[in-house]
Amino acid sequence: MRAGMRMAVLLLLLGAAGVAVSVEVLQLSMEGLEGENWRGRELMVDVADNGNGGFSLALKLARLSVGDVELRDIQLSCATATYDDSGAMSCGDAELLVAASPLGKLSARASWRYLAADDWQLSLDFREIPGGRLKIHASSQSQRLLADIDAGGLPLTWLQPWLPEGWTLGGSLKGKGSVRVEGGELSSVAFAGRLDKLSWSSADGLQVGEDVALSFSVQASGQASRWRGGLEAGISSGQLYSDPVFLEAGKDAPLKLATGFELLQDGQRLLLQGLRLSHARALDLRGDLDVDLVSGQPGALKLDFVLEDLRQTYKVLLQPLLIGTPLDDLAVQGRASGHVRMAAGALTGLSMNLDGAGLEHNGGIFGVRGLQASLNWRHEGAVDFSHLSWKSAHLYRIGLGATEALFKASGGSLRLQPLSIPLLGGRLMLHDLEMSGLLDGGLAWETRADLDDIQLLELSRAMGWPDLQGRLQAGIPRIHYRDAILRMEGELRLDVFGGEVVVEGLELQEPLGVAPVLQTNLRFTNLDLEQITQVFSFGRIEGSLEGQVRNLQLVGWEVAAFDASLQSPAGDRRPHRISQRAIDNLTELGNGASAQLSATMLRFFEDFAYDSLALRVKLRGTTAELDGVPRSEGGYYIVKGARLPRIDVIGRNHRIAWKELLSRLRDIRFDDMIVE
Repeated sequence: MRAGMRMAVLLLLLGAAGVAVSVEVLQLSMEGLEGENWRGRELMVDVADNGNGGFSLALKLARLSVGDVELRDIQLSCATATYDDSGAMSCGDAELLVAASPLGKLSARASWRYLAADDWQLSLDFREIPGGRLKIHASSQSQRLLADIDAGGLPLTWLQPWLPEGWTLGGSLKGKGSVRVEGGELSSVAFAGRLDKLSWSSADGLQVGEDVALSFSVQASGQASRWRGGLEAGISSGQLYSDPVFLEAGKDAPLKLATGFELLQDGQRLLLQGLRLSHARALDLRGDLDVDLVSGQPGALKLDFVLEDLRQTYKVLLQPLLIGTPLDDLAVQGRASGHVRMAAGALTGLSMNLDGAGLEHNGGIFGVRGLQASLNWRHEGAVDFSHLSWKSAHLYRIGLGATEALFKASGGSLRLQPLSIPLLGGRLMLHDLEMSGLLDGGLAWETRADLDDIQLLELSRAMGWPDLQGRLQAGIPRIHYRDAILRMEGELRLDVFGGEVVVEGLELQEPLGVAPVLQTNLRFTNLDLEQITQVFSFGRIEGSLEGQVRNLQLVGWEVAAFDASLQSPAGDRRPHRISQRAIDNLTELGNGASAQLSATMLRFFEDFAYDSLALRVKLRGTTAELDGVPRSEGGYYIVKGARLPRIDVIGRNHRIAWKELLSRLRDIRFDDMIVE
């Protein structure tokens, strides 16, 4: 059938529809038209015979709504449209203009061939895209629709209308893809491309990307209720921040993702199969994941992991999550591997192996070297023993020797087999240690302990103190930790200076925090002053000392409060002698000025007898209260003399600034020692 005859038939049909008909020009107008999920308004069509065996076509549509997308002022024009012998209408050079769309103003060259509703071809070549291009070729035949897409430098700002409020997106897309529709339903999608200079930010600034280069390919096929496909993506450069984690990808540290997937239950459930996520030597994850897309919660998870370089893993992934905890400032090394299992959104199993690991708190709080571990944990049911060992460790300045431990971990609890740790020439033995609250953040533990033959000489040297002689033997019936507070029940007894020091009521708050708070009480019995003064080079004093320090409080290991009372015991059997130097130092301590015995006739005496000595110091806030043996003439005895020549050390001030008292202690002359 010739083109002219086709035009005549078209004119007749339009005339039958009540449309004004002219032999050379045809005009069609419709107030509205609609189909499944789309609607058009104010359609106008102009058709005119161009005298060359064809016709021109001009179409205008005021508004077209497809789902939630709306286009306004659409114009399609073709100067030369023809019919071929098969009856198909074709146009090889048409213009499409859209004045307003979610992507802004659109302009494209178009061509088409139309035979029937299920037999047509359409090509669109969009122009006026800054720095880019977009070509679409679509065809339909036998209820099968195919569309090929070719994008080059397509700006992502086109997607801004679909972003959540306050988000920004920049960058460009290039790549090629295809879409396939069969029987009116989407059946396959494929696209491979690259995003360059990709950047984004959320309204709250907690999700940010800068100058990201992302290559990807995705393909999927199926029906509405079940889709299968695969995804590969790699970031070769750029910076990413997802609060609180910051990643920087580069040539030597790319971020890669690959996975197969299934979309089930009409898009309500997602299965990731053969998932692999890697970032340089910091992370390598492989496994399967089941996600409920309605709730956003993971279901079943099987994940194997390798952390080849724990230093990088800690720096990139772990440290940001630990800010504000004692673990946010560590030097870490070693390798870790293992697997994680989840079911119904809950962790059900974890195993991990540590090899050649070590960590050191940069503030010197703790450290461990040569760490080896094999951890086995289950949420419920029987579990194998876990193993932990280290070659050396320390807590503050206290060294811990090589140790091996066996324990069982299940649910939120851990139970340790009896453990012996070399400590300060002796041993610390822990019995029946149990931990709880490992899953809910309410960490608590308790144990009983024995301290066997702890050498005070090693303790004093580790802490930088003068050499102390003696040892520590103790059995502690209960030590427990809860709500970040460590408490000790029972007593620590130290055999030192020929007598005994008893520590009781020990409590330590935030033991690994920036400013731990220690509170305790001390009791002294029958200490030999001669041994004490020899160790501290204070000046020789012979005799015994007893007393107590109540409510001792240290904040950040600095003295904040105490109530001390020290005195000679009644009926002391040791001789009472005191040297000139000790008298000078005690006088300096009580009054801020030396007795200067060397400038008097008393310089000929090396030491003096005394009846008793006593000193009470109470610190509250910034003020220290001083007292000793009451004296009727005023002041108080620090040292009460006996026999001739008699020397008394008398204190005059009952209140003194704590800083001043510390200054007096610093001014006291100790051999080979600095008082701080």
